[in-house]
Amino acid sequence: MIDRLFPQTGSGPRIAIVAGEASGDLLGAQLIEALQRLIPDARFSGIAGPKMKALGAHSVVPMEKLAVRGYVEVIRHLPALLRIRRQLKQAILRERPDLVIGIDAPDFNLGLEATAKAAGITTIHYVSPSIWAWRSERLKKIAKAVSHVLLLFPFEEPLYRQAGVPATYVGHPLADMFPLEPKREVYREQLGVSDKALAFAMLPGSRQSELELHATLFIETAKQLAERYPNAVFLVPFITRETRDMFEVRMWQLGAQELPFRLMFGHAHDAMLASDAIIVASGTAALEAMLAKRPLVVTYKLSSMTYRMVKKKIKTPYVSLPNALAGGFVVPELLQHEATVENLLQAVTNMVDDKRFGARLDQCFTGFHEQLRCNAAERAAQVVVSLLNKRR
Repeated sequence: MIDRLFPQTGSGPRIAIVAGEASGDLLGAQLIEALQRLIPDARFSGIAGPKMKALGAHSVVPMEKLAVRGYVEVIRHLPALLRIRRQLKQAILRERPDLVIGIDAPDFNLGLEATAKAAGITTIHYVSPSIWAWRSERLKKIAKAVSHVLLLFPFEEPLYRQAGVPATYVGHPLADMFPLEPKREVYREQLGVSDKALAFAMLPGSRQSELELHATLFIETAKQLAERYPNAVFLVPFITRETRDMFEVRMWQLGAQELPFRLMFGHAHDAMLASDAIIVASGTAALEAMLAKRPLVVTYKLSSMTYRMVKKKIKTPYVSLPNALAGGFVVPELLQHEATVENLLQAVTNMVDDKRFGARLDQCFTGFHEQLRCNAAERAAQVVVSLLNKRR
């Protein structure tokens, strides 16, 4: 039971903020930090991850309870998710914060925001759902739920303008974090990776459900790459102890414990920047891989039922953010039935063995990086402050 949304005392504006997973926690922390420079006495409460909490945000329930992906997986956790959202709605209506900000997690946050907006509370949704790729019908729901949308990608703004939904392109905070011209040797030295090694960063996903579907695929691909490249080393970063343990157990089950795996907590960006090529599960990590400017292959698998439901709604031939920015295929996408060891091996070796391809990709990715590098957190904070001022 959520007894009180804002236990903190003070006279500054109260901002309810809800993040649903690690990427949202990062965005939320950067936004809070920028807002604290503009409104030092602001108070933040809702659902927050460790980065947001380190900046003083209060979390009424653990963020991990919202980190569920896929239709089947959501259905299994639906009663708990609905209970949390119902209690949050009640707390927001009872305490009436000055602003409600939902960070990503649209299936959870848009319902929350709609209730707040109907009660006359200004609402902001930070990170547009992927309406460019699928479920474009959500624009109507977004229009009812939000006062303003903060957009990470330039191709989203015309879609909102056409729908009459107030929105501002602010750029992507990750583009501000990554170096424009990364020096691979610096990151290799930090991670203790030999100059002679051929380093593959492997990112099978941050959720346990993703590891269940991806671990075998990534490990078996590593086996084949190790046979082809004797100097190969595999950098595999994890967010939680549970996902690392799952991967390590699968390594033993597949007899891959002797392969040159480097299992790490965190340091995902360092692993990508130190690598020669990246294999990544589709999602925000694909954008991070692009910003690292390394050759990359995007892959993803869903449960069979979830895939059948999603497939009907996809309206573009690509799903990864590098390809969305390009408006076409610049990196391979191997999804569901195409996500096989043979296909991954072929795609990776094609990129590694063709140095000219890597140079062209670097140039392309640098252009995208420059486009997204807009001091996003500051721009987002300015929009938030302007809406707060209008309300007050």
